Amino acid sequence: MADTIPAEFSSVAPTLEAVRGGYAQIKTIKTAEQFTTAGELLKTVKGALRQIEEQRVAITKPINESLRAVNAQAKAAAAPFETAEREIKARMVEYSNEQERIRREEQRKAEEAARRERDRLAERQRKAEAESREKAEALRRQAEEAEAAGRAAEAAKLAAKAEKVEERAAEKVEDLQLREAMVVAPVIECEAPKVAGIATREVWRFEVTDPALVPREYLVVDEAKIGKVVRALKGDTAIAGVRVYSERQLASTAA
Repeated sequence: MADTIPAEFSSVAPTLEAVRGGYAQIKTIKTAEQFTTAGELLKTVKGALRQIEEQRVAITKPINESLRAVNAQAKAAAAPFETAEREIKARMVEYSNEQERIRREEQRKAEEAARRERDRLAERQRKAEAESREKAEALRRQAEEAEAAGRAAEAAKLAAKAEKVEERAAEKVEDLQLREAMVVAPVIECEAPKVAGIATREVWRFEVTDPALVPREYLVVDEAKIGKVVRALKGDTAIAGVRVYSERQLASTAA
């Protein structure tokens, strides 16, 4: 037991001395007489605790009342500023969200323009390849006709010209492919103005849309609800995964 009693509760000091004397006699209860003595001592202890609680309330009540009054005044004073804070933040967030919407739209347009340019260059590649192939094939047919007519020199020139056409076409296609690969949409930036002491952060939240699909590891047993059932049904309680048992407790009144 504690050795000292604070000055604010000195009125129970004599009772503590009496309790100490009685407690020494019942450290081990072996007889009915000791049990009865312990019961009387317990009522004395309960009476002292009640007296301490009454004194505590008498001391703290005016303090708590003053604290509640100050808190109420502070709450009333802060209310218009808290409202202003919410409204200002809401407007700033709206502005930031609108700027982000504009940025996404501009980004979409830039990516669409880049895609159209890549498609245009790819179409030019297909046309260049088709035109060069058609022209080279025509030259080779002419070369074959010249060869068949015995004009070997003319046939050789036509064949060389066909190869040249294909080489130039290949160079043009390679250039177009390189240009196509370089067409990338710019990254659009659109941030709100910087204000010292003000920062925007992204907060992730959630809502449960179907409790039945939530994995078991995220569920919490409602012990308060189980306790109500156990206290009502006692030993007749039948809840899977729950063991119901009783404990003996001693209750006493103050002397």
